[in-house]
Amino acid sequence: MSEAAIATQCTKPDCQVAETGKCVDGLADKTTCPNFATADEMDEDLETPETEALQTVQLPSGLALTPNDIEAFALWREPTFVAIVGDSFSGKTTLVSAIYDRFLRAPFAGLNFVGSRTLMALEERSHYSRVDSGLTLPDTARTSIADGLRYFHLSATSSPSIKPVEFLLSDRAGEIYQQARANSARVKDLKEIVGAHRVVILVDGGRLVNPEERASALQGARQMLRVLVDNDALDVRSNVQIVTSKWDLVDASVERQAISAALTAFQTRLSADFGGRVATLTYWNIAARDPTTQMAPAFGLDALLVDWATPAAELPIIPGPPLDLTSEFDRLLVRTPEAAR
Repeated sequence: MSEAAIATQCTKPDCQVAETGKCVDGLADKTTCPNFATADEMDEDLETPETEALQTVQLPSGLALTPNDIEAFALWREPTFVAIVGDSFSGKTTLVSAIYDRFLRAPFAGLNFVGSRTLMALEERSHYSRVDSGLTLPDTARTSIADGLRYFHLSATSSPSIKPVEFLLSDRAGEIYQQARANSARVKDLKEIVGAHRVVILVDGGRLVNPEERASALQGARQMLRVLVDNDALDVRSNVQIVTSKWDLVDASVERQAISAALTAFQTRLSADFGGRVATLTYWNIAARDPTTQMAPAFGLDALLVDWATPAAELPIIPGPPLDLTSEFDRLLVRTPEAAR
């Protein structure tokens, strides 16, 4: 076998040019064949930078995002942070699952679902609300304290030509918020609050229908807001939403009139005490999931989602404390052109 034959190869499986030196298609000049290549060229094709890059691509795991994941995410897309705060069983995860479920069915709140980097986590949380779970009544998997702080991601847009809104919705066990309410030193650990575009504080509507728990449910939300404001987790740049969950239970309750009166008094007092200490303080009613189907699916969540997708007013700059200029060097610094600007 000639040296030239050994040095040549063909991508066609039935061509024996490497052994015989003859083209299977009968071409006298093998180099004119589009399938012909030397052995070196074949090796180079296998080692192109494009191939190497493809080999190192990592797809998202689909799990809920950690705070470290969020830092990397923010380098990729500009996110809209929504902190969802509430006691255990108040409906935090159900709220997120209901929005995801609506997106899977059709456009929701005027937005089209683009995708999610946490699909596996969303599917896991939504499983108990589906027929294939085998449950007679829909439910939602609870968030464990051991999970710490996590985020769900939803990407949605009103039009293919418009840049999607990248929602990052916080997920944390309700026990942590209860502990922070009891011990304000724990507030500094609630990293999801500071800098959030919206802070949702849930009032458990299921507790409101019980006269013995009504006052406690309202007071818990008030204390949560107070501890966040008093410990600088919220300030005049924060947009706070007080959201009453499980409104289907309130609407169907024989105590509805008394509940409405209690809520009105609660909201009036809350606005008077905290309205001037945050940028906005608004009130919402939702029924993320109504097993009786008396209310529309994801009742109230469409309006809430539209608000989240709407950019908030530009945040004011809070000036820092005045500088204590004690030395002559400090005074000289103030007189420089840079200081004047």
